[in-house]
Amino acid sequence: MVIKFENTYLERLYSGKEVKGKPKYADQVISKFRKTIDQIKFTENLSELKKFRGLNFEALSGNFKGKYSVRVDIKYRLILRIEQNKIVVDEIIVEDLTNHYK
Repeated sequence: MVIKFENTYLERLYSGKEVKGKPKYADQVISKFRKTIDQIKFTENLSELKKFRGLNFEALSGNFKGKYSVRVDIKYRLILRIEQNKIVVDEIIVEDLTNHYK
């Protein structure tokens, strides 16, 4: 799938570029974040993505209706938006990496 980032901070983290200021996330979370993005990136479609039980891919409700989340670790979730392209592949837009329990 095609991955795009709405959040430039997360895009810089994923690509390994330097970010200014104090890091928002621990090194372990960043490592798991990159691994999760790679897992999504190399999945062919949403049906395959749903098969990865560890990701806990789910549609969100309430204020986040129309968005989805996947698990990065016990505490953190990636908030995603999906744009479906009938021609080639689905496009995943990474919006945020949030602490699930705050």
